[in-house]
Amino acid sequence: MERTAILHSDSIEGKRLVSSIAMIVVLVSFSMLFASLFLGYSYFRITSPVWPPMGMEKVDLFFPTLSTFAIVLSSMTFMVFKAKYFGGGAVNKTMPWLVATIILGAGFMYTQFSLWADLKSRGFYASSGVFQSLVYSFTWIHAAHIVIALLTLLYLIPVTMNKECTISEENKVNNVGKFWHFLDVVWLLMYFIIFVI
Repeated sequence: MERTAILHSDSIEGKRLVSSIAMIVVLVSFSMLFASLFLGYSYFRITSPVWPPMGMEKVDLFFPTLSTFAIVLSSMTFMVFKAKYFGGGAVNKTMPWLVATIILGAGFMYTQFSLWADLKSRGFYASSGVFQSLVYSFTWIHAAHIVIALLTLLYLIPVTMNKECTISEENKVNNVGKFWHFLDVVWLLMYFIIFVI
């Protein structure tokens, strides 16, 4: 009986470890993608004699700031959801926090579409130059990852309706949380490096 319990415990820890390593590999690969974009942007900025280049105006901060508030708040609501879920909270106590995270994530996407519309209204197109193409590349790639993350958040809705938190469900919640917080950190870096500085 004791040997069976030890084997079961080892199996659970093994699943946690494999799941964690898989998510780390995913996040490292995404990190390399964004790192290459940051490197390209930094090189272009350092070598430009004036900034913004070609006499352009800086990107207006209104929509990027709204996006920042939305994604930071969504990370906070996810942390509350996770704490309540792992704390054995009832579905009616945990679900509103997950739904709030999804709504704030959708709000982030709405502000991104508003940002792109605002940029186009100012004559700021991806084909207009290197600076413009870098801004669009950053925001488009990040938005694509946000869409994927929103789908994983939606996937958690039926998972969190189960009365008992299994190891598989715990891994799913942890991994989705890591991905969502990763995208939050990437956006904060983008906000300060591209839009503020």
